[in-house]
Amino acid sequence: MSPIPLARKLHLAKVAARTSLGLVWLYEGLVPKILYLDAHPAQIELVRRSQVFWPTPELTLVALGIAQALAGIVLIVGWAERRAVVVATAAMFVLIFLVATGEPAMLTDPFGALAKDLCLMTCAFIVWLLAPEKGGDEHSSS
Repeated sequence: MSPIPLARKLHLAKVAARTSLGLVWLYEGLVPKILYLDAHPAQIELVRRSQVFWPTPELTLVALGIAQALAGIVLIVGWAERRAVVVATAAMFVLIFLVATGEPAMLTDPFGALAKDLCLMTCAFIVWLLAPEKGGDEHSSS
C-alpha cells in the first residue's frame, strides 16, 4: 500500500473539519430550535429576557434554527468555503456574546457549550487555512 500524498491528507483534513462544522450547525439548528423547541424552555426564556425577538421568542428561535440548518448545509456542500467559515465563526461569536450576556452561567455549562464552540472555531480555521484563496472558492466538489 502506497502512502497517502500530503496534498490528499490536507484535502481530507479540510473536508473533515468543514463537514464536522456543518453537521454541528445543522444539528443545532434542527434539533433544539425546530424539532424539539418546547423541550428547552430555558432557551425560549433566554430569548424572551433578551427582548431581541420578532414576533415571538419561539418564532425567532425557529428562524434562527432555519438559518443555522442552512449554514450547515452550505458548509457540508462546500460552497464558498472561506466565506462560509468566516460567517459561521462570526455568528458563533455573536451567539456566545448573546448567551453570555443573557445567562452568564451558561459559560460554565458542564456539557461544554463554550468548549464545543472553541473546537468549532478551530475546525473553521482549518477550513479557512486550507481552502483556495481565490477562484476555486465558489464551490468545492467534496
